[in-house]
Amino acid sequence: MASGCLVLVDGWNHFLRTQDCFGNEVAVKFPVDRLAARVAAVIGEDTVTDVAVVMALPDRNRPEEETDFWAWRRKLNKLANYGVRHEKAKFSYNDLACANCGSSLERKVTCPNCQKENPLPGRRKEKGADVMLATLALNAAWRQDHSSLVVFAQDADYGPMARQITAIYQEQGRHKCQVYSAFPKCRNAAHDHRGVPNTRWMPIDAETYSTKPACCV
Repeated sequence: MASGCLVLVDGWNHFLRTQDCFGNEVAVKFPVDRLAARVAAVIGEDTVTDVAVVMALPDRNRPEEETDFWAWRRKLNKLANYGVRHEKAKFSYNDLACANCGSSLERKVTCPNCQKENPLPGRRKEKGADVMLATLALNAAWRQDHSSLVVFAQDADYGPMARQITAIYQEQGRHKCQVYSAFPKCRNAAHDHRGVPNTRWMPIDAETYSTKPACCV
């Protein structure tokens, strides 16, 4: 029976929530390796057994997303050097269509000042990330390869997963094992500063997000 902290990150949602709370400059740093080490220390775990980011990448074949694709590819490859795995999800795209006849429309807008045409991002939605994250968490619980689970997520849909994992811990007699949800928290009361139901909440402030800890994953 292993000890240590398993960290799973709902990548895109975590990035977007951090962007809302702390701004793009802080969010794009995406210091998953440092955050994993920090949350493990906070909950009293000596080691991080595994870190995985479940995340779709932008479509490099779409001109408006190619730059973002390579930026995230480089970032995730760099994190791999620090023990952070990337578990791939996918985006689904809905093309822009005429509300009257249904014909496809080009996703471009012309600047009224300089007349330059600017491509608009496709209306995309991440698919399969939540199922993949839940599968990783449940399989790890059955394997008993960690003593604490921290999920960087806020989606209430993960609540049943957390409840089931806690039940697995109890069935295995691992009564001290806990499930946590970590999330960015700022001073804007209008933002959603809630964790996943059936977990212990771990709010993270901007200073914690930006500070490099003494230890690394």
